[in-house]
Amino acid sequence: MRGFKKALQAMPATVALFMVLKPGWSTLPLAVWFLLALAYEAARLFKAPPAADRMALPPAFRWFAGGSVLMYFLMAVGLSWTENMAAGWFALEVKFSLLLIPLLMLHHWHRQGAKGLHAVPMALVAGLLMFMGWRFLLASVSGDAELWRYDGLAGPFHPTYMGMYLVLMPLLLSEKSKWYNLALVVTGVFVGLLASKAAWIVAGLVWGCLLVMHGKLRSFRVWGIGMALVGMCLGGWLGDGGRISEFTGYVSAELAPTQVDSPGSAADSPQPSQPTAKVGSSAGRMQAWNASLEVLVAAPFGVGTGDVTDALCAVYEQRGSAYALEKRMNPHSMWLQLAVSHGWMGLVLILVWWGGTAALAYRSQNSLLLMWTAALVLNGTIESLLELQQGVVPIVLLSCVFALRGSLAPADVRT
Repeated sequence: MRGFKKALQAMPATVALFMVLKPGWSTLPLAVWFLLALAYEAARLFKAPPAADRMALPPAFRWFAGGSVLMYFLMAVGLSWTENMAAGWFALEVKFSLLLIPLLMLHHWHRQGAKGLHAVPMALVAGLLMFMGWRFLLASVSGDAELWRYDGLAGPFHPTYMGMYLVLMPLLLSEKSKWYNLALVVTGVFVGLLASKAAWIVAGLVWGCLLVMHGKLRSFRVWGIGMALVGMCLGGWLGDGGRISEFTGYVSAELAPTQVDSPGSAADSPQPSQPTAKVGSSAGRMQAWNASLEVLVAAPFGVGTGDVTDALCAVYEQRGSAYALEKRMNPHSMWLQLAVSHGWMGLVLILVWWGGTAALAYRSQNSLLLMWTAALVLNGTIESLLELQQGVVPIVLLSCVFALRGSLAPADVRT
C-alpha cells in the first residue's frame, strides 16, 4: 500500500512534466495514473479506509471540477444533433481529460490529501526551463533563423499555448533563488521571440498587474518581473518578423473610410461582388469571429459538437473568406466555440463556469489560480483553447491543482 501511495503522489507532477517536454505523450501518464488509482482502490477493499482520508474540498475546486465534468457531458449530448459524427467523436476523445482529470484529482485529494501536489509547480518550472534551453540550443546550432521565432521556436506547441504557461513563471519560481532574475529574463525573451500577439498581451497584462500588486520598488520579485517585461520587449523586437505590421495594416484597412463614387461613374453599373483579399492570422481571426456570430444567430441552439468547422466553412465560402476557408479555421475563441456548437446555452454556461472560478479564487485569495484564470480568459477570447490536447490537459490539470493547493509557489506553499 505504501508503494501505491508514493506512486499516486508522484502522478500529478509526472503529468505536468510530460505535458511540457512531450505533449503528445501526456495521455500516457494519465492512463498510468488511472490504472494505479484502480489498483489502489482494489487493494483497499481488503482494508477499511481511515476517517482521516476524508478531507474537505476547497470551494474553488468543487466549482471548477463540477463545471469541467458538466462541459464534457454537454459535449456528449451535443452528438445528438450532430451530422458529422466522426468529428464529434474525435472532439470527445480530445476533451476526455475534462472528465478524467477532475475525477483523478478528486481521488487523489480523498486518498492522499495534499501530498505530492507541491511538486507540480516545481515539475512545471523544471520542464519549462529545460524546454526553453533545448529550443535555444537547437536554434543556435541549426543556423536556421526561423527556429528563433514563432512556431519554429515553440516546436510542438502552438506559440500562444506556450506563452500562456510561461506567464506563470513569476508566481511559480521562488524569489529566494539566486537564479530568479535570470530565469525571468530568459522567460521574457522567450515570450517575446514567440511572436504571439496573444502571448504578448496576456504577459504584459498579468505581469503588469503583479508589479502593481507587489508595489515595493525594492522587492526582488518586482525587479524580476520588470526585467521579464524588458526581456519580452527585446525578444518581441527581434522576433516580430512583420507580425505587428501585418496586424496594424489590417486594422488600418478595416478603419479606413469606404470610398463613395460620384453619380454617373462607372461604379453605378452593376459589378460582381469581389471580396477583399485579406490574409494573415489577424484577418483570419476576424473572418472566423464574424462567421461564428452569423452561425450563432442562425442556429441559436447550436449546430452540434461535430459540425462547428463544417458550418463555419459554409459561411466562409458564402462570404468569400478565402484565408479562413483554406485553413478551415475554427472560431478561434473558447467562448464562440461553445456558442457555435451549443448555442446561447453553451455560451452562458462556459462564461458562468470561468467567471465563478475567478470569483472563488479572488474570495479565497488564491493568487495563483486567479492569475491563471485571468490568463486563460484572455487567451480564450482569441483561441479555442479546448480544441487541442496540449490545451485541455494543462488547463484542467493546473486549474485543479491550483484550486486544491492555493498558492503553490515554493516560497509560499499552503496546506
